Amino acid sequence: MIKSNKSFLFSVLFCFILSASSWAQEDDLQDEEKTYDTENQDKISKYDFDKVELVRIKKNYKVGDGLTFITKTGNLNITQSVQTLYNVATPDDFESYLSEFRIRRARMKMSGNAFDKKIYYRIRLDFAANYQSPTSGDRSYNPVLQDAYVEYRPTSNQRISLGLRADYIDTREIRFEGEVLGFVERSPIPGAFDAIFDYGLRYSASFRVYNKQLIKPYVSITTGEGNAALSQNFGGLKYGIRLDYLPFGSFSKLGEFYMEDRARENKPKLVIGGIYSYADDASSAKGANGGRYIYGDINQKEMYPDYIKYGVDYLFKYRGFYSIGTIVKTEAKVPTGIAGEFSLSGNFTPYTNQTPQQIEDKVLSRLNLGYGYNVQAGYLLPSDLAFGLRYSHLVQDEKSAAFTAYDNFYTLVTTKYFSGNSLKLQGEIGYQEYTVPTPLAKGSYLAQLMLTIEL
Repeated sequence: MIKSNKSFLFSVLFCFILSASSWAQEDDLQDEEKTYDTENQDKISKYDFDKVELVRIKKNYKVGDGLTFITKTGNLNITQSVQTLYNVATPDDFESYLSEFRIRRARMKMSGNAFDKKIYYRIRLDFAANYQSPTSGDRSYNPVLQDAYVEYRPTSNQRISLGLRADYIDTREIRFEGEVLGFVERSPIPGAFDAIFDYGLRYSASFRVYNKQLIKPYVSITTGEGNAALSQNFGGLKYGIRLDYLPFGSFSKLGEFYMEDRARENKPKLVIGGIYSYADDASSAKGANGGRYIYGDINQKEMYPDYIKYGVDYLFKYRGFYSIGTIVKTEAKVPTGIAGEFSLSGNFTPYTNQTPQQIEDKVLSRLNLGYGYNVQAGYLLPSDLAFGLRYSHLVQDEKSAAFTAYDNFYTLVTTKYFSGNSLKLQGEIGYQEYTVPTPLAKGSYLAQLMLTIEL
């Protein structure tokens, strides 16, 4: 919808009046918040499973605790979350603007454990998901199903999982669920380079090396197809590794897996990690929509490029302050002998009058190639009012797919926590610089307001 610049300014003011009104409110919810952990999802319980069978709401229930079913051999917890979002954007010439109200996420999560916590399982649905392939054909999908995996825990510090879930080998922001972000959205880096969800086999562990120092290795073998792997697999497998180092020991209250320092760490806490992944025979731009691009030789034998990603990241927390940073780069290898491509309907179209270099450039032009970095910091006041700043930068390789229209991103956020991450209001403003400025505008402004509630 196109509006005047006066309407745009009113919308921005409306966002921040609402968010500012929350600043003055006192939060008298002093109970410890429910924390999130993509590795430790089971609800810690003091019930004696040998004696108790019941269904109940947790004693001293807080928003976000969910409903727990307890049996002699384990438990099942069900939670629901909704994030409602309003945003408005305009080019910096203020000649027009776009605005929308929408449901950002509407999730139901079911997770639990069995057999003396040796087995953990999790299913998560997002009813607001509405992705469709930008092209027609059978290789579109709708990722309502986000998590569906079973995890075996042979020891207290080792886990083996099989199924669909967010991957260890993506950037650190992916380790935070959408409900526990310190900003309205993740930075542009995951959107450019991370597949996020994939189906496969994963191993993770935690080892003490000296005093409180920890080493955490993560290994994964996945389809490299993302959610689309649930329909059909194309190409080869994706192999990845992450190695994290915690020089000062574990974060308090599982603080490694949510953004703000809600635990207000008494001592500095730091995790530094490195990631590397190799997608053998990749069939989509970054591994999120498998089967989008399939090539063939003169005999119509399928051929694919290989997709490589590597990077480093960190998370630091101390007395309400946090900082997180990431740098990641992607590359690709194109095999020789590609002579044409298969359409989404399966028909083979040969490349005619094209040199090997032109064919290679065509293949590269369909992959997200380049690098990016993000650095952000925030502080949480004792009143549960938080502020954050972020700067992100993206660079597309010359032959890459056009995966972003912007190269520099500046963002300011304020968050009021009413009951931890389970009930909060966030207001955010940002400026994004166009990769190729227009004669009238060099970038665009964005304002967002989001309410999160988890039951």
